[in-house]
Amino acid sequence: MTKARAKTVGIYLLKLVGTVAFLWWALSQIPDKGALLRNFQTALRSPFWIAVGLSLSCSAIFAGALRWHILLKAQEIHVSYWYVVRLTLYGSLFNLVSIGAAAGDAAKILCLIRNRPDRKVQITLSLMLDHLVGFIATCIIFLVFAWGFQTVENARDLSGRGVFFTATLFQAGGLFFVALNFWLCSPRMMRFCERKFPKFAAREWVQSTTRSIDVFRARWKHSLAALAASIVLSLAFFLTFYAALRSLGQNTPAAEVLSVMPIVDVVASLPISISGLGVRERTFDFLLNQLTGTPTGMAVAASLIGFVFHSFWGLIGGLAFITEPTRKKITTLLIEDED
Repeated sequence: MTKARAKTVGIYLLKLVGTVAFLWWALSQIPDKGALLRNFQTALRSPFWIAVGLSLSCSAIFAGALRWHILLKAQEIHVSYWYVVRLTLYGSLFNLVSIGAAAGDAAKILCLIRNRPDRKVQITLSLMLDHLVGFIATCIIFLVFAWGFQTVENARDLSGRGVFFTATLFQAGGLFFVALNFWLCSPRMMRFCERKFPKFAAREWVQSTTRSIDVFRARWKHSLAALAASIVLSLAFFLTFYAALRSLGQNTPAAEVLSVMPIVDVVASLPISISGLGVRERTFDFLLNQLTGTPTGMAVAASLIGFVFHSFWGLIGGLAFITEPTRKKITTLLIEDED
């Protein structure tokens, strides 16, 4: 076994341990151990809400592909939208199985670079900007529904309110940091940098990075269109968990779910479990209980059902990946990338 492969296996095993630990923690909080199975049986008797959840998760795939497609066009990288949809499905597959850190992004980048090897920097930056736009959309949704709809006031105790206030500082600080980075990459700041720090400003990676980022300021219509697609993506993604709750017979207001999910999404993205399993369920349970008093068994079941909705499209991505001519090469490069 090569060093790179051993490292990948080691990371995966650590994530597996984290997944088991966090899932055990989430499930151990359910007083009635049979409640989880009964909740899944209830969901299966709700085909309408299952169809809604799958449709919303499908909408998230198409909106995510549209967002990246727009950002690629802003960089004058012209590829078919349906090819970007295919790459997005690949990303869902690799994020699901978690072959390595950011495996979904790596798979998308590698596939597209093989088609456009002359635009490696722009392709990589477009995906970085893709996540950045996603972060902005998530911040907007959180601030609107947590504070605009005053759902934070429903928090049951100081610990719950403390989480929401901390999340607000994180989201607001993130938006400020994003704005600062765009300002630093503006032509005026680059001219200042060239005068004061000529050696640093002359470096090729600095020039290419700042030019690529400034494209999105200059082509603000593309940026706004990408942000609109991102808001649709985030709303669809988060509302799948609302559909999961409804499949269990819970009439939880959508505003509460949309206040909770941006925090849950950030915590679940931490590289401490496979696909956020266990971490997502425990966080979703705690926050939803704070706002609505939803029983633990119901919240954990809804979180797992929402995960299944999105996993379904990861499996579809697996079927699409089977027909990818370069799948073996991409998988090998993903493993070697961990070295």
